[in-house]
Amino acid sequence: MACTQMNRSKNGATSVADLTDDLIIEILSLLPVKSVCRFKCVSRLWYSLISHPEHRKRLPQTISGFFYPKHRLNDEYDVITFPTFDGISRDQEQLFPDSSLPFLTAYRQIFPKDCCNGLIFCLCWKDSPIDEADYVVCNPATEEWVVLPDAGHKSDAIAYRLGFDGAMSLHFHVFQILEDDEDYGYISGVNIYSSETGAWSYKENGWGDNEIQIVEMRGVFFNGMMHLLTREFKILAVDTEGKTWRTISLLETMCDENIYLGHLAFIGQSQGRLYYINMRDNDSSKLSVWILEDYNGNEWIFKYNISTSQLFGELFGEKDVTLQRDYADLLLQRDYALIAIHPECNLIFFVWRCEDVLLSYDMDRGKARVICSLKEHSYHTFPPYLPYVPSFSRIGKPRVEA
Repeated sequence: MACTQMNRSKNGATSVADLTDDLIIEILSLLPVKSVCRFKCVSRLWYSLISHPEHRKRLPQTISGFFYPKHRLNDEYDVITFPTFDGISRDQEQLFPDSSLPFLTAYRQIFPKDCCNGLIFCLCWKDSPIDEADYVVCNPATEEWVVLPDAGHKSDAIAYRLGFDGAMSLHFHVFQILEDDEDYGYISGVNIYSSETGAWSYKENGWGDNEIQIVEMRGVFFNGMMHLLTREFKILAVDTEGKTWRTISLLETMCDENIYLGHLAFIGQSQGRLYYINMRDNDSSKLSVWILEDYNGNEWIFKYNISTSQLFGELFGEKDVTLQRDYADLLLQRDYALIAIHPECNLIFFVWRCEDVLLSYDMDRGKARVICSLKEHSYHTFPPYLPYVPSFSRIGKPRVEA
């Protein structure tokens, strides 16, 4: 049935009302995400058409919420961990009636570790033998998954990072970051898994510096390369084949570190550019936002200042002077954590430990909003909050040699 009834103008030209729902969705699938979102506001009929579960599979998607680990007791009163999901709007909250990834069977615990453009990288502990685990990459929207083969180097692995861009390829890559034998956390090399070949490929450190350590935060897969923030105030990048290695320097004013909390910064990508957000040196009440305007030329542009007292005060009591001082003392990575930047606009997401809430902040308008209460309290360190963008692409399987 068409979205609206048939209608023709006097000169006989076909109007939008003449188009079937299927043809309208086909046209909308060619538009950017932001345009599709605007069309949802045309009318209730258009909203229903675009929001229909079957139609959404064919339309461009944007961030819908966050996966993160949630602890609970099983029947034997043992603490177990499975993913949970918080949507950023009411209709997106309904994406997963059961967000624990129940299609991943034969596992007694599932720890979500990383997420990239609709795919999730998990550590899954088996029902039997209980001391064995698999690394799994899955697509919650299609309920497909791939169990990764043994990579070796397990004792030397500092971190794992997932890279996937469905617009470029159906195949994903997992980057296993390895440390040297001295056990100082210095990067010795990178082991890269390709879902196309179904195998790991080891590459020695190609950054020209053997004494670099990465910061414990998610990487950014951008321009076909994995980007990692280091404790030496640099951003490292390597491509999916381990052939191109790049170091992106930061400006001196972009560097700030806490002796207890480490590097107080965040990297992300939005609107085709790399973003860097850091706490101001000697002023914990200010966050600075930088954009890598010229990716090839290392040209950083200062974009915004964010006042934490203004941000939190707007939501939780800006008229109280005492509270304003308290908000100004909030510390990045201790009291709150930046977890994502919207891929289509200047909107950042963060969690506040004290109130256990997920928040968003519009950097253009200077407006903050409480999205929802979190299902799990973070006590010592923040768990990984993984931004999820639905992808209905099939996971690329390893090719079979003839």
